[in-house]
Amino acid sequence: MKVFKGDFEDDAEQQLDTTIAGMADNKMQYPLRYGYSLVGRVVACGEEVEGSAALLGQLMFAFAPHASMAAVDASSVMPVPEGISAEDACFLPAVETALSLVQDARVVLGEKVAVFGQGLIGLLVTAILGMAHAGPGGGKVIAVDLLDDRRQAALRLGASEAITPDQVAQAGPFDTCIEVSGSSRALQSALDNTGYGGSIIIGSWYGSTPAPLKLGLSFHRSHLNLKASQVSHIPAALSARWTKERRFQAAWELVQQIRPAENVATRTIAPGEIQEAFQALETGQHVAIIIKY
Repeated sequence: MKVFKGDFEDDAEQQLDTTIAGMADNKMQYPLRYGYSLVGRVVACGEEVEGSAALLGQLMFAFAPHASMAAVDASSVMPVPEGISAEDACFLPAVETALSLVQDARVVLGEKVAVFGQGLIGLLVTAILGMAHAGPGGGKVIAVDLLDDRRQAALRLGASEAITPDQVAQAGPFDTCIEVSGSSRALQSALDNTGYGGSIIIGSWYGSTPAPLKLGLSFHRSHLNLKASQVSHIPAALSARWTKERRFQAAWELVQQIRPAENVATRTIAPGEIQEAFQALETGQHVAIIIKY
């Protein structure tokens, strides 16, 4: 969306993870074919691919650009586990991102967590936290969003409460806040409403928009821990035990449990509707769009 809105930093192209095929050969200017979540069936295999005959017809996931067909290295695709639809499989990167944020948060059982922003990533973070921490004996997962339909979706996905931004002060203080709204105002609210020594996990990418913050005496004395979180690598604290492969396996299991295509406001479109779809995403009409070729 930052590319669509012209909010992409001038030097960001040089900092992207070009190990992902969808990022390696594109200028980040709209329109573009950039993408990293392609799901489809194998229609042809190179003779040198081991077990190529058995792969034909299998449903696969690839970090590849938007296209009706793609030629990818056999080592870079993942079979979609049995019981997961093609539509749900499209959400693997988003679910892995949400899982990475939750792992960075390292929430202790019984704590109160606020998730700022209930777009796609925020809803998935809420769902994962709800599975692990909400309920009797657990803590509270508080979803924060301006839009009522997103707050209702958060409740369906496991949030203990879903509130508007102006209700945050009354609901706090929080042990941990996860900021995925993309708004510096939400980050300021997290700073103001996280308890002494608490943690704020920043998953938002604010782009080229300035993010002014008030960091006065209260912040100076707060001993807050601020952590930028991004999914490309395993966090250092987990890297001795976790690998990308292990996290992908966990993400697939979460995809199967959450079923995002059914439980998140998703629209499926044809390629000719892409411009309209981006406009709908920008105005908040939909949380996610699936392009079906």
